[in-house]
Parts: sequence; C-alpha cells; structure tokens
Amino acid sequence: MGYLSEKKILSLFEDGTLHGRTFSSLCKFFSREGIGSRMLGDAIDRLVDCGKLVKQDGRFFLPDDGARKGCFRDEPLLSGVFRCKKQGFGFVTVEGDKDYFIKSDRMGQALNGDTVSIRKLGGVFGDLAEIVKVEKRGQKRLVGTVFTEGGLTYVRPDDEGYFADIFVGGELKNELGDKVVVEMTKYPRNRCPEGEIILTLGRQFDLKTEEAALILTRGVEEPFAESVLEEVKSVPLAVGKKDIMGRRDLRDKPIFTIDGESAKDFDDAVSLERDEEGNYLLGVHIADVSHYVGRGSEIDRSALSRGTSVYLPDRVIPMLPFELSNGICSLNQGVDRLPVSVVMKISDDGETLDVDIFKSVIKSTYRLTYTFVQSILEGDEEACGRHAELTSVIREMHELKRKLENRRRAAGFIDLEVKESEVAVNGDEISVGAHVKNDATELIEHFMIAANEAVAGYLFYQSLPCVYRVHEKPTAEKLEQLKAFLKALGINVNWRKDECFPSDLQRLLRDASKTRFFSVVNRMVLRSMQKACYNAANLGHFGLASKCYCHFTSPIRRYPDLVVHRILKSALDGEILPLIEEYEALTFSASDACSKKERAADELERDVDALYKTQYMSGKIGERFVGIISSVLSVGFFVELENTCEGFVPIELLPAGTYTFDKEKMTLSTYRRTFKLGDRVKICVVSADIASRKVDFCLAK
Repeated sequence: MGYLSEKKILSLFEDGTLHGRTFSSLCKFFSREGIGSRMLGDAIDRLVDCGKLVKQDGRFFLPDDGARKGCFRDEPLLSGVFRCKKQGFGFVTVEGDKDYFIKSDRMGQALNGDTVSIRKLGGVFGDLAEIVKVEKRGQKRLVGTVFTEGGLTYVRPDDEGYFADIFVGGELKNELGDKVVVEMTKYPRNRCPEGEIILTLGRQFDLKTEEAALILTRGVEEPFAESVLEEVKSVPLAVGKKDIMGRRDLRDKPIFTIDGESAKDFDDAVSLERDEEGNYLLGVHIADVSHYVGRGSEIDRSALSRGTSVYLPDRVIPMLPFELSNGICSLNQGVDRLPVSVVMKISDDGETLDVDIFKSVIKSTYRLTYTFVQSILEGDEEACGRHAELTSVIREMHELKRKLENRRRAAGFIDLEVKESEVAVNGDEISVGAHVKNDATELIEHFMIAANEAVAGYLFYQSLPCVYRVHEKPTAEKLEQLKAFLKALGINVNWRKDECFPSDLQRLLRDASKTRFFSVVNRMVLRSMQKACYNAANLGHFGLASKCYCHFTSPIRRYPDLVVHRILKSALDGEILPLIEEYEALTFSASDACSKKERAADELERDVDALYKTQYMSGKIGERFVGIISSVLSVGFFVELENTCEGFVPIELLPAGTYTFDKEKMTLSTYRRTFKLGDRVKICVVSADIASRKVDFCLAK
C-alpha cells in the first residue's frame, strides 16, 4: 500500500488536477498509486475538518475557489449545536445568533446533538452554512433496537434525527428486536459509530419498554441519586418552632387548596376576605420550598438538572424527592406549613390596588377538588350543604375571577381554545379524552396569574434579578402566513405584521367566534404563536397581554419558581444587595437550562401520550369515528377525533383523482372535492403502530 501525504493532495488541487472531483473520482485517481479509499477518506476528512478543503454538492474544492459562490471566506467559523431532522437536513443553533440551515451534503461527520464549527455560505436568507469540524460529540448514550446485517450486529437509534446505525459487534448477544441502551465508544471516519450495549430495556413494541425508551431518549432523569436520597434524610418531617420565627401567623385564617382529584403535591392555597371599604383581599399562598432546599445542596443541584416535574399517564417523574414534594413542602390539610404569601387588594372592578408579600405559616383547613368547587358554583344542594361555611367564599371567588378575567380581556388577553388530552391508566385499561376546563379550574388559573404578575412586578420595579416567563409576539413571517390564510377564508385584517398587538388577535378570535370558521381560525392563530420560555430579561407576555410576568406559584414542580422564591425572600429579608451579582448570573443560567428542560419534558409528555393513544387506538381497528382535519400536507392530512386521538389519512387512501396542495389555503383538492383545515370527516381506523406512535385512518363511506 502506498503512502499519501496531505501536502500532495493539496498540491494537486492547487494545480487544478483534482479541482471539483467527487470522492469516487478521487479514489479512482489515487488507486493507481495503491492508495485505498479508507486512507484517502481519512486524509480528505482531515483536510475538510481543518478548512483546507471544502465540499459542495458532492465535489471538493479549495476554500478560495471561485467556483464556490457565496462562501464567506474571511469570516471566522461559528460554533453551535447541530440538530438533524428525519427529512435529511439539519440546523445549527448558534447562541446569540440564529439557526443556520445545513444541507445533507454539508453535514460532514456530524451527528445529531454534536457541537460543531460551521462556515457561513450565505444563501437567499443568509442562513445557509456547512459543517467543517465536529468539536464535541453530543450523545454518549442512545436508545435503539437491535438488528443484524451481513452477520454483524447493530443498534438502530430511536432518535429519528440520528441517522447512523451503531455497530456493536459481530456476535449477536441480544435477541433481534430488543430495545437497548448503547454507549458510544468510537466514531470512525466514513463508517458507522461503534458502541457497547449497557442495558436491555425489553422487547420492541411492548408498551412499558417503549415508554422507558422514550424517557431515556429525552434525557429525563428518573431515580434520584444516592447523594440526594441521603441528604433527604436530614429534612424535617414537621414544622418546628424555629421555622415559624419571623413569619406572619395565618393559621386561624380560612385557607384551603383546590386541585384535581388525583393531586398529591399541593403548591398553592387560596383565601379571600373583604376589607372595610369592600375591596377584595385575595390571598395566594405558595409553598416555601426554598426553606428546605438550600442553594447548592445536592437536592438543589438535582432539581436544577431536572428543571421540572414530568407528568405521564401512569406516573409522575418529580423534580423533588417524595419527602419534600408530597411531604413537608406540600400544603397538606390540617398541618402547619410554611408558604410565601401574596395578598392582593383588588377593587370591585378588578383593579389591583395594593400588594403585600410576606413569609407566613398556615394550616390549610380544607383539601377541595375542582369537581366539588364546580358543583358548588352550579348550585348543587348536596355539595353546598356539605361545606356550607365555604359556599359564600367560593361564590365570591367566582365573582372576583370574572372581574379579573374582564379586566384582562380589556387589556387584550388572548383566550385561545387549546384542546388538551387526558390520558389515564387503570391497570391494563387506558382511557383517553379531552381535558374539560370549567369555572373552578379557571378560578385558580386567574388567581395564579394575578400572583405571578404581582411578584414579577415587585422584583422588576425594584430593579432586582428575576427569571421572567416571556412570550414574544409572533414573528413577521408567521403573521404574514396567518394574514394570507385569513384572506383565503375571506377574512381581512387591518393590522400590519410589525404592529400586531394581543388585542388584534383577541378581536380576530371574537369576530371569528360568530362564524363557521372559528375552530380553524383558532387553530391557525395558535400555530402562529411563539413558544413561551424563561428569560432573565423582561420581554413581556404577549398571550396574557402582560407587561411583566414570572412563574412563582409552583416551586414544588418547576425550578424557575424556586429561583424566584429565593430572590424574593432575600429582598423581603433585606439581604439582597450582596447577592445581586450571584442572582443575576443564576437567572441567566437557570433561564436557559430550564427552558431546555421544559421543552424536553413537553416533548416527552407528548410522545408518551401519543404512545398510550396509539395503544388505545390499536383496539379500535375497523371502527368508525367523526373528526376534524387538523393539518393538511401535500401527501395527505391529519384528523383529530373528539377524544384528542389523531391519525393520518394518506393521499393513497383518498378517493381517486389528481390532488393539488395549496399551502397558503391549507387545502388538498381535485376538481371534484376539496379537503381543508377544520372540515369534519368520517374516518375508519386502519392501523396503529406502537413503535412509531402513528395511527392511520381512511375515509369512511
């Protein structure tokens, strides 16, 4: 075998001999000198990684070659995280910049989740780039399924963005179809990554195995570390006399919790009184988790790593250990507990006149459920008679809720109808339905919003650090798409893309509610919205039409709330000044980390819900349902059933004809029939695949 120097390769490019050649052409050229494709490939990869060669459309050039138009040669390389899409392209997110689009032939040796260096290539929108070097491998462990090919054993990752199969040896030690966890050991150039199976989860298509695989794939932690469990042993089981010192005693006040029937951790309790002038005194009392979870403790580090509790149909993966989440931190009925209280003086027309925030000690008098409170609001005699002393308070709370709601609507609050699922598991039985909102759930929702705004305002107007909950207005591109869609429906709006306010979308939804287009307009407005996240800067909350908002009311299950509690208590105790720099740094790091953890938790909850829905629908093969077209693509459309299960109707199963897809109008049509977003259709369940969590429908006759 011959010897190949990188210097020689470069000289051949410089004199034009190898200019613009493909890899197969390079192999053919060097084969005359006894150079194998592996040796050549390694050399070419090294030259590409260090930027001495570039690859475009499968051909290789020198970086300064005039044939490579649009290459920003003089700009420094950028660093970011690569996210690959199952369609074959990807994006690199550069912090503080934007997402850069990566074509399939410009990915180099990068894999999903890797930290990479990229070179900008310009493009129509200026966001095209190529990966020139892998700086750090992202995923050390992956979940996948065992298969064999050519006598060798591989694991195919469940992560659809991770294209490479992982070589795990020549000998088959697991059974074909086993779902396993593989740890990466080597990343050979131009070949499959190599790894070692470290855990067998079970058999593919088994419900619990697939759920466990999803939890691991999303990187959600389940068991607590031994160091955390050891530290938990020192947490007190009851409130002591020293704990009460310096707190306002509210144990004689009628304070109670209102939650779902299955709730076991109680973050919040409420109270309501009237002052001498007839103003409402609304009390929102939130568990003081920070009293028991010290900064930098093992429990604290674990909570930050988790970021949030995750709620699945068959279990909760908590942010805090049981002894805190369901024990000493939880505002359980009939026992002393330590909250941070926010008491708001609210006028008869819903205006907040004053806010009093303080540390307190309470004893919750009742553990009420949404169902019970709703029955009181509906005038149920049995419910009203069971707790007669509460009936007038709950009705007054409902009055206040309506006044707060009216005031928020006047400010532009966007009240979108979001259809949420309720997936429950009872033994082997799965039930699926739509979550029902009522006056009782909305009552607590509006009270928590009021408390969150009050705390955010308290910190903001004192120029103190805070982890804000921000929701930026829709992008100009999304608003233009929404306007085009509305125009196709015959709905004209007079707001400009750069001057759209919450009240504009609120007005649109109000007007649409009087038409047959309401459900589809509601859905498209929802799709145009940006996702809320955490930020150390106060960017406002577009959806709530709030200038200043944070999360304060759920410190048992959300880490940002715990950070806000710490900052707030330091301010209340007069100890904030020496800690401001530390807290400012924490708000930046926690905002970023918790936004990422929240996204992972949301994705996991959606995936697991879809898994259980698929299992549920697998027992409905051949049955007929009526649903709404929820999304239209060029290859078919999705239909959402009343129970929130969704399935796909592929174009091959539609009535015969040549279909045209109109992206702007979201329609799929022939000259005979048009399928559009929001249409009611009758479907029949064709198949339900557990592994992919996909259900297929066909139109029912």
